[in-house]
Amino acid sequence: MAAEGFPLQPLIDAAREASRLRAAPFDVLMAAGGFPEYELVAALARAIGLEALGSDAPAGDPIDADQFALACRTGVMRFDADGRARLLVAARGPAIGRLASFRRGRPADGRRVAIAGPRAFADIAVRRAGSALADRASLGPGAIAPELTAAVSMPVFDQPRREVALAAAAVGVAAAFAFDMVFFALAAIAGLLFFAMNLFRFLLAMTPATDDVALPRGDDGDLPIYTVLVGLAFEGAVVPGLLDALETLDYPAAKLDIKLLIEEGDHDTLGALARRPPRAGIEVLTLPPGGPKTKPRALNAGLLAARGTLLTVFDAEDRPEPDQLRRALEVFRRNRPDLACVQARLAIDNLDDGWLARQFGVEYAALFDVSVPALATLGMPIPLGGTSNHFRTSALRMVGGWDASNVTEDADLGLRLSRLGWRTTTVRSTTWEEATTSLWPWLKQRTRWMKGFMVTAVVHGRSGVDLASRLGPARFVSASMAVAGVALTALAYPVVVVGLLIGGLTGSLFAVSGGLTEAAFVGVHVANLIVGYATGLACGWMGVDRRGPARLALDLFTMPIYWLLVGVAAWRALGQIVYGSSTRWEKTVHGVSSRRRTPT
Repeated sequence: MAAEGFPLQPLIDAAREASRLRAAPFDVLMAAGGFPEYELVAALARAIGLEALGSDAPAGDPIDADQFALACRTGVMRFDADGRARLLVAARGPAIGRLASFRRGRPADGRRVAIAGPRAFADIAVRRAGSALADRASLGPGAIAPELTAAVSMPVFDQPRREVALAAAAVGVAAAFAFDMVFFALAAIAGLLFFAMNLFRFLLAMTPATDDVALPRGDDGDLPIYTVLVGLAFEGAVVPGLLDALETLDYPAAKLDIKLLIEEGDHDTLGALARRPPRAGIEVLTLPPGGPKTKPRALNAGLLAARGTLLTVFDAEDRPEPDQLRRALEVFRRNRPDLACVQARLAIDNLDDGWLARQFGVEYAALFDVSVPALATLGMPIPLGGTSNHFRTSALRMVGGWDASNVTEDADLGLRLSRLGWRTTTVRSTTWEEATTSLWPWLKQRTRWMKGFMVTAVVHGRSGVDLASRLGPARFVSASMAVAGVALTALAYPVVVVGLLIGGLTGSLFAVSGGLTEAAFVGVHVANLIVGYATGLACGWMGVDRRGPARLALDLFTMPIYWLLVGVAAWRALGQIVYGSSTRWEKTVHGVSSRRRTPT
């Protein structure tokens, strides 16, 4: 390459670094970020006498999803163009070195072999796979366990209005003839549910986290290829920050397989990437249309193409701690092979954006600094967060990836991993996120989350006996509380609060006329609600104590109001399910905050 006018010093530096990393020299040269990908590939092509193809090259005959996956993982693809059969080789990995050695001294005809940069190779492969790739990405776990997908299990809700109307009519008739009995039955069910959730939260609050990992600085040559998937949908505002975060990860760039997953027609994100190009070697997969246009569908496409033995998922606005990949890798190395997933902690860094953002911060602190690490300590199933999940790629493929029809694909995947015999744990490393700052965007986002929890509960609950037998009693109860219990208490909470307020304002709450039994019943419910507040506040207090800042402690006292808003989102989610919108994805807009303060 130096003989072709390419500067010599970057080649020398890349060769030295490649020796240290035990990586391909050309990968190191690309990852250094000093030159655009097309310049490097063009210089390589000239040096070894081959043609370099760009993203706009003729794609050739269509391929299926398996051929697409094989091509992306091996970096070699057979294609027919201009009436001749050729091999297209991605300019990465040891194959390039072998190809250069083979080509040395041979005629520069390049009739049988051509090369392409990683991004151009991926573009050509995606175009060739087309609808086959879209169909496979939409199928996800339906290929191995269709009964565990929302696409199969949720049609029970496609036309539910008649069933819902009949159920409501039955309750109404029963209430008309026996109001007290119906009321007390519903109240008893709600009371038992709140009691169970209070006990569950108390147990989690009393369980210490055990996910601290000492980080030995080992030999970088022993680090495996690590795939990073980022789904982007109209995220032009956060592209520069995202690329800064990805390009400063404390992991050898030559051993990172970073794929940005974008839907066809997303000119906002593609335009932002044109203005702020990623470094050479980072692939941008523009996905073909088809199936539900959801984040899990995009992730499934990325999983097909993933080259790493480990894989992680980040969101567009994420700012992970730079050493997170190394810390997750250390957790995998210290555990048994049945560990499939390591969940990092999530935290909010735009707390100055108002009350909603601060409540979001308290909620995340309680969840990811208290509850989730406690579940890991107890060995219970963990409903995953939507980002910073680190997977053993082989395990993720064995369970089919993500359910493209589930709008809370992370919680579903966490439960499915446990159901199929895999373990999940946590790592003490943080990814900083941006909380929504306005009520309507927050309500839409929370509606999607609650809807996904409800759908996940239905999907796995349809074969509840099998789930219980696979998980065992304790893990089954824990999974039920963490998924179905969260959704049900969110639905019940505003109803109970409104009922108590009406009873208190009208005086009927204190005018007990049914004797000691009725008085005890009312007292138990009031006590249950007080204990519920106490356990919720305790988890929030512990989360704020562990995460900070201390000023969030004042916001603990307004958490009950925040829970009412969660209840509104839960009822909105139930309404969408009833009216056949269980797969509707309400997109959260990122990049709206100018007050992010990510700790260094």
